[in-house]
Amino acid sequence: MATACLVVPVLGADTPGLFEHEQAKRYQGVEEAQELLVKGDEAYNAGRYSDAVTAYSGARALIPKAPATIELREAATERYAQASVEYGRELLRKGDLEGAKAAVDKVLAKDVAPGDLGAVAFKNQLNDPIRNNPAMTAEHGKNVDQVRKLLYTAEGAFNLGKYDEAKATYEKVLRIDATNSAARRGMERIAAAKSGYHRSSYDSARAEMLGKVEAAWELQPLRGEEKIPGMEEGVVENSNTISVRNKIDRLILPSLVLDQVTLEEAVDYLRSQASKLDTFELDPQRKGVNFAVDLGAQGSEVADRISKKRFNLRLTNVPISGALKYINDLTQTSYTTDQFSVIIRSMGSLATEMSTRTYHVPPNFLSSITEGEDGGAAAAPPDPFGTDKPATTGLLAKRRDILDVFKSKGITFPEGATATLNAATNVLIVRNTEANQDMISQLVEVVIKTEPIQVIVTVTMLKAEEHRIDELGFDWLLNDYGMSNDFFLSGGKVGDPGMDDIAVPTGVNRKSITSGNRSGDFAVTADAIDTAIAENTQGFANISQRAPGVLGLNGFLNGSAYNGVMRGLAQKTGIDLMTCPSVVTRSGQVASVRVVREMLYPTEYEPPEIPNRVGLTGIGTNTNNEDPGDGGGIFPVTPSHPTAFQKREVGTILEVLPTVSADKRTVDLQLKPEITDFDGFVNYGTPVNSIAMDATGTAINTPITQNAILMPVFSKMAINTSSITVADGSTIVIGGLVQERTQRVEDKTPLLGTLPVVGRLFQSNVQAPVKKNVVFMVNVRLVDPSGRPINQP
Repeated sequence: MATACLVVPVLGADTPGLFEHEQAKRYQGVEEAQELLVKGDEAYNAGRYSDAVTAYSGARALIPKAPATIELREAATERYAQASVEYGRELLRKGDLEGAKAAVDKVLAKDVAPGDLGAVAFKNQLNDPIRNNPAMTAEHGKNVDQVRKLLYTAEGAFNLGKYDEAKATYEKVLRIDATNSAARRGMERIAAAKSGYHRSSYDSARAEMLGKVEAAWELQPLRGEEKIPGMEEGVVENSNTISVRNKIDRLILPSLVLDQVTLEEAVDYLRSQASKLDTFELDPQRKGVNFAVDLGAQGSEVADRISKKRFNLRLTNVPISGALKYINDLTQTSYTTDQFSVIIRSMGSLATEMSTRTYHVPPNFLSSITEGEDGGAAAAPPDPFGTDKPATTGLLAKRRDILDVFKSKGITFPEGATATLNAATNVLIVRNTEANQDMISQLVEVVIKTEPIQVIVTVTMLKAEEHRIDELGFDWLLNDYGMSNDFFLSGGKVGDPGMDDIAVPTGVNRKSITSGNRSGDFAVTADAIDTAIAENTQGFANISQRAPGVLGLNGFLNGSAYNGVMRGLAQKTGIDLMTCPSVVTRSGQVASVRVVREMLYPTEYEPPEIPNRVGLTGIGTNTNNEDPGDGGGIFPVTPSHPTAFQKREVGTILEVLPTVSADKRTVDLQLKPEITDFDGFVNYGTPVNSIAMDATGTAINTPITQNAILMPVFSKMAINTSSITVADGSTIVIGGLVQERTQRVEDKTPLLGTLPVVGRLFQSNVQAPVKKNVVFMVNVRLVDPSGRPINQP
């Protein structure tokens, strides 16, 4: 854009003064207008249209409407119109439709440029509802721009693997645009990426847990004679400050000589010595001990007597607390300490008049001041010969009275003193001495100033179990190998497991030479309870089978057929279980999680009812179509039936009682995680049979009723911890089980199985290890009521 310049002629010396002043003022305004036009051109060329509009508008206002400046004013108006249109376009891109209209309306005003073609065309575009959305606002445009930047930021964080940061950025987008599908899709991608990581973690954790089963067989060497650091030095104090009571106990006076001094003079001397001897404080302003003397009302008999009394005292190597005790004995005073000072009072002044105070306490006041305390006396040991079952009260302690709680804190309640806590209005009314009132006031103040803390407790139970069977054996058949006319060689006997599961030629003896070698179910014994449950579920006992055949061999030896089969099995099964209950509670509050199903099962059965007299029942008829029985027929039998039931919760139960430490760094936990599974029923009943006669006249047992007496079998995994301490944000293992059970079978046929090399063909080797690893872990996190962590990682 070109810059216009106007040259104004120099005024003559004979012009009147007023005219000269006006001409000079206008000339100065024209110069300022030209400077603004130059600045406006620079801003316009740089794309700062708002600044250009401001500069052109100012220049146009400074140029007078005179024939000499008409061209300059028109140039400024043209620049102002052009810059306003570009500024309106910029506002429109940001969504500020009203602002763009306002900018162009200023140009189309009657006294500016109502006929400017560019401004008129742009105004028509703004008024077109098809081209521009009438509902568009500046705030919406700002939000669109902000959402676009946040989406780019979240995408970049996702590409860098910063999933938590990307998720937090997508949540910012949703707070601006609640229905933004791009943010939801991004969060879906993050969840999918984390899911892939967790699958890898699952494989890693399972492999590591099974590896620990192998490592458990390692015998660790005994610990040497080296000393454990920190065991002989005693307790080390971690606090950066020391209490007044501890300080006066640890400050030692090398020599104390007091001759005819008063109580005030003795206290001044102790104050100066404490400041000199204090090496516990690094800050010079905190060195020493504060002493305060309170003898009651000034001028009273007790105060005058104590303040005027003079005494002598000579001590060496004595702590300040010991010197104070001697001074108290000589002056009939006593001292107490608070957080900042030592207070000396006359003897007996602590328990004088009583006052009544009212305190407004928070709702959790009682639980806050009883955190970590035992709710009652220790329970008596159970009577091993008693018949009553001990009551299970869980982790919930008995609620204590406020008066007992204050007494447990060391606050005395002399005769006439009372304390009442109204839980409905959260008002505490106390009548006690002033000293005790101060202690209660400090206790209330500490609870009120304590930030409310939520405790998130997560208990994770991991169970990995692996069953393996590795077997390799051989079976051989020999069909009456004739050694001579009178002797034949064969194998096996009646009752031995043969090769009934293998196809052999017709007429071949199925009793193998190696039938005594165990294989399959004959080698590995299943769990007895699992077998009983399976028998009740399937309705019949498990049938033992030999291992499957892998490779067979058939042939003839001296005219006799022989058959061989190689039996092998390599089997591995796994059972993995992960349960992770979580609960949120406050410090000192018992919380529980129950994800269970209530199961009713019978506990008592009535015996079956059978008639006293029954007869035999004939099955079928004889050759004369007569009943061979004696007319007994079928008789009714009432089987065993349940008469009493019991309810049990099956699933996951977690009870937790957390207590947060004063520094909010650790949490004392009492836990009762319990996982109960229903495995099945075991039938303890026996069928009720009737003796009947078949068509041949043979007595047989005919079942009338199965008479089932079913009792459930439950599997339970639980830990009952008395108390453990867990750091905030940490995960620790609180219990577990590593177990391995191996069944090994090495059978061989006598004589043949001992031959070198060939003997392996007459052996059966089976190995069935069972590995189990159960781990209980607990994670604790401290958060504020808004969910933010108390301690940042």
